[in-house]
Amino acid sequence: MKSVNGNSIISIRPGKAVSAGSLIGMIFMILFGAGFTVIVTNVLFTNDAPLGVVILFFIFMIGWMGAAIFMLVYHVLNLKRAHGVPLFEVEIAKGFPEEAAAQDPAGGPRRRDDGNK
Repeated sequence: MKSVNGNSIISIRPGKAVSAGSLIGMIFMILFGAGFTVIVTNVLFTNDAPLGVVILFFIFMIGWMGAAIFMLVYHVLNLKRAHGVPLFEVEIAKGFPEEAAAQDPAGGPRRRDDGNK
């Protein structure tokens, strides 16, 4: 566990099974994106679609394919590395100040008894 400024940093990683399933999904997304691009491009050019529509479609498909390839690479790296690749990191404080520990989370002072008699 890493430490920064006296606080611990933990990494959140998807499991190997999650990455394997996502890998299959990303391959499907890339194949679907390629096929969809070919079919829709043919329809757009056959029907003389406006240039703005064609440009917008290609921008969308470049974004689609880029996101799918990025996620594919991430999940392949997560499967290949021994400890995986962190999805994000969370900083955890080591303790609470004395004043905060003496108070109830609802804002009032803590009671010594729990009310059960």
